[in-house]
Amino acid sequence: LDSYAAYTLVQALKDLAESGVPVLCTVHQPSSEIFAMFDDVVVLHDGEVVYHGPVQSLAHHFDHWEPCPANFNPADHVMFLLQKEAEQGSQRIAEMKTYWPQSELGKALRARAEGLRHAATAVSSTSSLAGQLNNVQEGARLGFFTQLVVLVQREARGTIRNKGVLIARLGMSAFLAILYAWLFAGSADQDKKSCYGDPETFAGEVSNCQGSFQAHYGTLVSLSIATMMGASQPVLLTFPAERPVFLREYTARQYGVVPYFLSKSLVELPVVLASQVVMYLISFWIMGLQGNFAFLILIAWALGITSSSLCLIIGCGVAAGEKAIQFGPLALVPQMLFSGLFLPVSKIPDSLQWVKYLCPLKYAINLATLVEFQSVKDAFDECQKAPCPNEYAGLKFRMNAIKTQGVDWDDLVPDMAILAGLYVGFRVIACILLWRKGRYVF
Repeated sequence: LDSYAAYTLVQALKDLAESGVPVLCTVHQPSSEIFAMFDDVVVLHDGEVVYHGPVQSLAHHFDHWEPCPANFNPADHVMFLLQKEAEQGSQRIAEMKTYWPQSELGKALRARAEGLRHAATAVSSTSSLAGQLNNVQEGARLGFFTQLVVLVQREARGTIRNKGVLIARLGMSAFLAILYAWLFAGSADQDKKSCYGDPETFAGEVSNCQGSFQAHYGTLVSLSIATMMGASQPVLLTFPAERPVFLREYTARQYGVVPYFLSKSLVELPVVLASQVVMYLISFWIMGLQGNFAFLILIAWALGITSSSLCLIIGCGVAAGEKAIQFGPLALVPQMLFSGLFLPVSKIPDSLQWVKYLCPLKYAINLATLVEFQSVKDAFDECQKAPCPNEYAGLKFRMNAIKTQGVDWDDLVPDMAILAGLYVGFRVIACILLWRKGRYVF
């Protein structure tokens, strides 16, 4: 740091100390302006105290050996004196060390230390020292809701101030939305046109209808995967990166694990929602999607926070960011394999069918499919009541294709409940892992 930057830093520390926070720092050759801001100073030589007392008394204390010249920085004078005496092998350094305990400042400091020691002994006579410490520390901790409010405010300020990360996150959502919208432009409208026609000629057009349906369904899967990746990757390194700060503050009993974890979760919710709004505002109309706009955003939001919960388990379970990155694919790749994009869900081996129940991506795709293709179901139901020969074959084909993907129209509420259950379950597991990390600090 240059002299002014160092002065600004120490000024901030001075303000912090005046607010009641103890500040201890190590300095070497401080400038006169910086040295004058300190209240007390401890001068050490080979780990032994040479002086401990007010800054204003430093020069006077060393007048016993070599007076500080006028207009000299006392800190520079004392440091130079000790270095010079050490190089010359002088015995005066040993004299300085023995003189300090016998000085008035040394005696006053020792008397104060003895008083504190006697006070601690008096407290321990009524109860164990460990119990008293625990009571003092627990009494100093704020209530649960106060901790939560303060931590949420701190987390929100940190998120807003870190504009670069926030803009990059929203910018990535916009970029992926533009890319997918460009790739799947008009795919939903094309699906409807390709699956409409005379039933006598539809058999020859079934391949076109199948391709259009896959493109339409692929838009939902691609947007869902983009949502999952965009929401999961940022939180994967959150707790490993902040682990030293968390352990230090948790060890000091400034807050508990649950309010800390909840503050992270609550601030994350609007950020993920904003990302999904950006993505669907760009891609919805270009792709020609036909489902309810608000419902699709809510489903993507639920997928984002649930997928990030799965990554939180990894982030809370490891100590280093490098390990979190290595384990990250375990939370992402299986979800893509069981999403139906590469292989219809009905074709997945029975021995692996259970994996899909732990994959938020699959439930989100199911819900998005039910919302997006609701018009197909409504038209198919109408055709059951009143014949519509030019539409029936295409509608029936798409209804069967949807069923092949493992989507059931009666599973709307169960899928929503499972997705909510996965969110809560994953968060609870991550919170427990974080609590265990903090527990072993004590």
